[in-house]
Amino acid sequence: MVEYDHEASSLKKVDIDDNPEVVYSGHKPQSGDVVAVRISEVNESYRDLDLEGGELVELEKGDVILGVLGNRSGVKGYIGEVPEQLERDDMLDFLGSGGIFGSYVSGARELDEPCRAKFLGYLSKDGNILNTLDFGVDHAEEVRSDAEIVAVVASRMDAGKTTLASNLIERLSEHYEVGSVKFTGSARERDRLEMLEAGSVVSLDFADAGLPSTVEDRDLVVSSAKGLLNRIDEEYEVDVVVAEFGAGLISNYRVKEVLSDLDVRDRVSSISAATLDVSGAHGLKNILEDMDYRLDFVSGPITDTTVGRETVETELGVPALNAFYQNQMDEALEIISKQLDTKKE
Repeated sequence: MVEYDHEASSLKKVDIDDNPEVVYSGHKPQSGDVVAVRISEVNESYRDLDLEGGELVELEKGDVILGVLGNRSGVKGYIGEVPEQLERDDMLDFLGSGGIFGSYVSGARELDEPCRAKFLGYLSKDGNILNTLDFGVDHAEEVRSDAEIVAVVASRMDAGKTTLASNLIERLSEHYEVGSVKFTGSARERDRLEMLEAGSVVSLDFADAGLPSTVEDRDLVVSSAKGLLNRIDEEYEVDVVVAEFGAGLISNYRVKEVLSDLDVRDRVSSISAATLDVSGAHGLKNILEDMDYRLDFVSGPITDTTVGRETVETELGVPALNAFYQNQMDEALEIISKQLDTKKE
């Protein structure tokens, strides 16, 4: 039995008892395994733990946390992986705010090394180690949903994807029944909740399908994406699903793999991209064209100034629209609506 201070948001689908059982060894670590850890070293620059519901708490030395083993591969965050083996009192590193723990490999210079935690054991129930995949939305081999997908991608993390997706949801929800999903990234509640608050009738992410992150096997990530679309279809009648693809289009998070799946591709009616500069916009446009997609418009920090917008439109021939300007989002709505088979109400 273990008493704990906080339960990470990555465990939102897991059925955890008030005083869960803990086992220590005899198990090969797997992504998604639920673990108890005690924080032993705190990094002041990266210590926020995301709880279910989006609340953030700062990790403190001595805190006992229920989290998950997982992989992370962020160009602006930490890179880490599930350890090959794990015994009681071994050390783990805090890789992601959703409560992802693993073995630190490298990270962005400004973050310093991550918080460290002592492994207290795996959580178990009836003799079975708990794993997030056993509790998530069922994965699927095919998409049953007829809802059209409005996809949002980016050149990298922190490029403005969620802001763009949320503003699109706000506009689209005035005329359509809109759902939202985050197919790829590293677990945290904030992005999903922001899309929900923008007007989406439902918002799911890969963590709802049992994945701590999408730095996983290609088939696992693609089947989780299809399962999320099917779950939305089963429980809600939506016309459009705004789909945010966390991390960059080129990354270890399987963004291209999900977009390349024919079942997903057939449902994508519009695709827009957030980026920081013209080079990023140029690269995104070319990569998407190689994947048989047409980039509908560019957003993100590159569109903050007139020179950025003008350069994108002149050099790439693609509209540059800033998510913070109502008139430009109205233009984005018109562009997307023309691509949709479902007509505006």
